[in-house]
Amino acid sequence: MWRHYRTLALRILTTLVLAPVPGVHAFDLQGHRGARGMAPENTLPGFAAALAVGVTTLELDVGVTADGVVVIHHDRRLNPDIARGPDGQWIAAPGPLIRSLSYQELLRYDVGRLRPGSEYAARYPEQKPADGARIPRLADLFALVKKAGNASVRFNVETKISPAAPQETLAPEQFARALIAQLRAAGVAQRATVQSFDWRTLQFVEKEAPEVATAYLTGRRRAGSQPKAVHAAGGRIWSPNYEELDSAAMGEARSLELRIIPWTVNEPGFIERYLELGVDGLISDYPERVRAGMARRGLPLPPSTPVEP
Repeated sequence: MWRHYRTLALRILTTLVLAPVPGVHAFDLQGHRGARGMAPENTLPGFAAALAVGVTTLELDVGVTADGVVVIHHDRRLNPDIARGPDGQWIAAPGPLIRSLSYQELLRYDVGRLRPGSEYAARYPEQKPADGARIPRLADLFALVKKAGNASVRFNVETKISPAAPQETLAPEQFARALIAQLRAAGVAQRATVQSFDWRTLQFVEKEAPEVATAYLTGRRRAGSQPKAVHAAGGRIWSPNYEELDSAAMGEARSLELRIIPWTVNEPGFIERYLELGVDGLISDYPERVRAGMARRGLPLPPSTPVEP
């Protein structure tokens, strides 16, 4: 009985935290993988760059190593476009699974630069390298934010897991449980959102850690209504691919009382379009571009908190 009331109370608290203040547009500016357009993705230098710009939320991705350490990396494997081995050479594809390496083994890889000549590097010509950057633990990011003195920035943590590749990661419940433990240990559970394309992890988080918000990621449009699918699954935050979001989908999502935070919106024209549509936030590789659009509309800007990584 007590567990039931505790869960209910925490859900009410989370709703109040996430609800916009009457008369104020509570816009959520999220730095994608830190600030990928400016600095190496999912690294401490990248998160420091986002904190210096000033974001509401740091968006990131996590996996779990062979020895159970929650680390920040986008792919289930080391990405050959960003990873160099102990010999300084770019690794070959396919890279080793995060799950197959201990944390100490993972530290041998440098992820501070994009592979020259790659399509990936061509997409981010302004990214400044940070040679020597390693894949950080989730705990390292929390320590960096604390060092910056930023007690308000949120964390949007994506679980990199797929039902199509069950052998490549922990099972959904184990994965979610490891993440929840880290959020609670750092005292940031109520400042955290867990997002995923694999909604199994979200539903486990909702059951086991109701103080943690969840966001339902969707990709290319599939048959049927994405907002309705999110709502039917129990979601309250919908994060669609920005290319799939239009005014009709916005209206449908609003009718279902969903918050709408599209990914990954980088081009100024699209940033302006979605600000005009009235989304609840934007996930962007270029948070400084989103801030410029917010400033033009008189929206409150999150504080800048520079820190040395």
